Amino acid sequence: MKSISFAEGKWQQNELQKAYSFRFTETPPIRQKEDCIASDPNPEHREGFDNISFLTKETYGVGAKATLRCAFEGLGCPEIILVEKPENCPDGEVRYGACFEVVLYKDGVNVWRHFMDEDHKCWWHKRVGVKIPVAEEEIHTLQVEIQENNLVFSVDGWETSLRTEDLFEKFHFGLTMCEGIARAYEFSVR
Repeated sequence: MKSISFAEGKWQQNELQKAYSFRFTETPPIRQKEDCIASDPNPEHREGFDNISFLTKETYGVGAKATLRCAFEGLGCPEIILVEKPENCPDGEVRYGACFEVVLYKDGVNVWRHFMDEDHKCWWHKRVGVKIPVAEEEIHTLQVEIQENNLVFSVDGWETSLRTEDLFEKFHFGLTMCEGIARAYEFSVR
């Protein structure tokens, strides 16, 4: 997949699949800014902010690497996600449940594993939390590389890995903006 710049007029929304978590019924629109896309305050969303994702149309596996140039304010969380099975829903939206999230936030990086049952009930747990200083309102580079049973992630060159024996064999890479003001400037997968 080529690198996608989210600057206004530089990308087509059909290059990626807009998606939402089964955790929420709300389906906020994408917020296009001059140089990025963003999650904004949204009083109609139960979290008080937009929660929106974009997924690759292609699936990937071992050896793939995703890069997200992103920023946040306050509790905002830009994320790289791995989704095994997005679903087309009766309301015309695409949703997902089971996934891995690599979350950048003001205190560092968390990796969460989300699960979903046949009734679309979701639950999750944190696999790892790494505290590193991450400045608000600055553009950061978040990367995730998939190795055999291993998820390697980095922020601005700082890198670590997490053993993930339950990693999906094939998955859609994606990005999520949630829990506050988060901005995505560029996304690429190789």
